[in-house]
Amino acid sequence: MHHLKLLRSLAPTAVALFAATVLAAPAFARSAIFTLTDPRGDDHGDGNLVYPMSSELNKGELDLLSVSARKQGDGTLFELTFAQPVRVPERRAVDFAGTQLDTVARFGFYTLNVDIYIDTDRVAGSGGTGMLPGRHAEVDPASAWEKAVVLTPRPHEARGELKRMLMRELQEDTREGEVPREKAEALKLQIPGDVESRIFFPTDIRVRGNKISFVVPASFLGGPAKDTWAYVVAVSGSNVLQSVDINRVLGRSSEEELMILPVSPGRWQDRFGGGRDDAPNQPPLIDLLVPEGKKQETILADFDHVRNRPAVLPGVVPAEQKK
Repeated sequence: MHHLKLLRSLAPTAVALFAATVLAAPAFARSAIFTLTDPRGDDHGDGNLVYPMSSELNKGELDLLSVSARKQGDGTLFELTFAQPVRVPERRAVDFAGTQLDTVARFGFYTLNVDIYIDTDRVAGSGGTGMLPGRHAEVDPASAWEKAVVLTPRPHEARGELKRMLMRELQEDTREGEVPREKAEALKLQIPGDVESRIFFPTDIRVRGNKISFVVPASFLGGPAKDTWAYVVAVSGSNVLQSVDINRVLGRSSEEELMILPVSPGRWQDRFGGGRDDAPNQPPLIDLLVPEGKKQETILADFDHVRNRPAVLPGVVPAEQKK
């Protein structure tokens, strides 16, 4: 039942079936709804994670400094600022078939994902707590989410793969008796629509220097974003080719990974190092916005691999932060 939390998050009706500091942002726009800032130099997850030993990522490239939102028409323009320039895809082969990186990652970036889980009703426990596959963390029920925005280099492929993962998980849970067969058919029909209505993968994206901006339409959020909503914002490395995860091959994890670089003990070329031994549920999250008085390192380190208890990520409410 590796994705059962996400299935519940996406399909509230299926539950029964299963019994940062806010500041003004004149450089962004006078119409800014909010700006949340994050400390520089904390792109190390729980404090021990280290970047891959390759030229594809350097320290600071996943270091999120701020998240801003402003009204654009009836929708929202989000802008993310990083400590280093966003790495732009080059024209070069990335596999034996000669696939070109700039055709795979055609939205102007390829090394990072940013997940934003949004609690729009501010009613504790009323939304979902599950996160996308491979995040190995959950959203605090106090900030249970109704909507998620996932910035990733291959949005169309990520959306399709997520639906396939959830379908495979449903089939597995049905075989193992976790889901009654008579209920599985209804849920099978429900999953595609729930993904579309609850999770948005931006495609209207602009990359400039150390900033990425993207538009989330009013049709998804119901209007512009609000500073009274709660936001869980997590940065991870992108596995742009969705290659085989050695963690699963080696038995460190049985959960599928969606477009994310995992973490392992030691040092690696193709994943983050510094992971704990025998800890398959360690979050491979590199940077995280947290409320005032909380520490990213403490939150991401607070999981139990023996009891399979995940790290729990709190939401940040911009209107409640000090100005």
